[in-house]
Amino acid sequence: MALTNRWLPGAEPSIENMGKAKWLEDEYWKRTEIAVANGIAHALNG
Repeated sequence: MALTNRWLPGAEPSIENMGKAKWLEDEYWKRTEIAVANGIAHALNG
């Protein structure tokens, strides 16, 4: 339910909304991982 409150504030904590929030959380971390990797690569390769 914490993820639902983070990503969908004010939404009812239903199964569907919890699934959406989980997907949003996974996408956030996936994109953060890519951004960090690209930043490191850019810093090391100039």
